Amino acid sequence: MSHILYKFIGKATQQMLEFSDLKNISTNTLLQTFNDAFSDYLVKMHLTKEQLERKLVADAIDLRLSAGTYEDGRLIGFILHGINDMGHEKVAYNAGTGVLPSKRGHNLTKAMYQYILPLLEKEGVTTCILEVLEKNLPALKTYQAIGYQFKRELVCFKGIPKIADTNSGSADIRKIEQVDWTMLSTFWDWQPSWQNSIAAMQNLGEHNKTVGIYLKDELIAYLSYNPLNNRIAQFAVHKSHRRAGYGKALFQHVFQTNKTEIFIINVDIESCTTITFLGSIGLFPYICQYEMEKKL
Repeated sequence: MSHILYKFIGKATQQMLEFSDLKNISTNTLLQTFNDAFSDYLVKMHLTKEQLERKLVADAIDLRLSAGTYEDGRLIGFILHGINDMGHEKVAYNAGTGVLPSKRGHNLTKAMYQYILPLLEKEGVTTCILEVLEKNLPALKTYQAIGYQFKRELVCFKGIPKIADTNSGSADIRKIEQVDWTMLSTFWDWQPSWQNSIAAMQNLGEHNKTVGIYLKDELIAYLSYNPLNNRIAQFAVHKSHRRAGYGKALFQHVFQTNKTEIFIINVDIESCTTITFLGSIGLFPYICQYEMEKKL
């Protein structure tokens, strides 16, 4: 534990709490606290050590700029921050906030933010962003009190695709070895969230697979996903080649990887085209959340 700047007396418990960054935290300690904190979460979340390590990389988490709450030397709460430059801004992404169930109700999230926000500002961060489940009313209330404002609504889908044979069934689908993300972004109708961003895809490296459909060696559609769990991060079809079955062909290709449910998180609710497409192939929304933003 390092850089403990101040101490806080819990109103109810009168326990002495200490706040620190997480730069010296062990992965095992963080994993235990993470899983305990999310044990009663609205969406099932239980990470293995490998999954946590991958999350730290993919979300660009900087433990120096993440916060922890300690009670008698035991980690009981945390805020994990990913840090990245986006355009002309330095952004901090809340990749996970958790407090042990038995330690809630004492405004620990607010206290951790009081500790970490000055460090973020000192580091040059100008914007903080996060996602919160629409149904998580206590968290929504807390983040609004801290100064976060609603930016957009996101929808998460899952399901087994039900795709009839199309003319694109024999599409030339290949693994893209050298991904030109700048070119692929010209296919987009909306901006991916932090976890599905270009930076996250680059951070994941070989743990993510990107495949494309080619017409006469011209890339006209692509999809990027995790082949271990069929979670799709990005997909798009060139605007000149839509409604020809290429998106369906890509989803069918992913399903054939291990024939289990497909997941795709954080679809912008304003993208009617994307949402209609996902519904048409048999995927359904299972959670909605808000993307929120706070300017420093």
